Amino acid sequence: MSFVHAVQRQFIVALSALCVAAFALSVSARADELADFHAAVEQAAAQYRIAMTTLETRGQDETAAAIHRFREAWQAIIDRFGKNPPAPFAEDEQYGAMFMLVDTRLVGVLLVVDMGNREAARDALAPIQETLSRLSARSAPTER
Repeated sequence: MSFVHAVQRQFIVALSALCVAAFALSVSARADELADFHAAVEQAAAQYRIAMTTLETRGQDETAAAIHRFREAWQAIIDRFGKNPPAPFAEDEQYGAMFMLVDTRLVGVLLVVDMGNREAARDALAPIQETLSRLSARSAPTER
């Protein structure tokens, strides 16, 4: 084998190794993105539970503040992942609409809380729990 062929072969081997490493980093970045999404959903779910508990046990001002905190956690998900969904959601045609629907629902909940109607606020918040549960389940880390 000539020196040129040996150098070419070493170059091809090095290039192949570089491609494999780049692919591995890409897969790892997508997994990290999904883990970040899942953590953000779990944070929003925790704020949701706090809002529901506050709705049942506190007054209008405290409830409105808890719902605002939940809405901020929801907005953080929209800001980070709304336009660039993690892999499990990339082909989901309802993904973007889901964000708008929940946010619109939260605005309505705040209006109902301001009117002092706990039952209507509870009824308006209830469907959001299902959305959070679905997002959490679809983004949960897989068992190895």
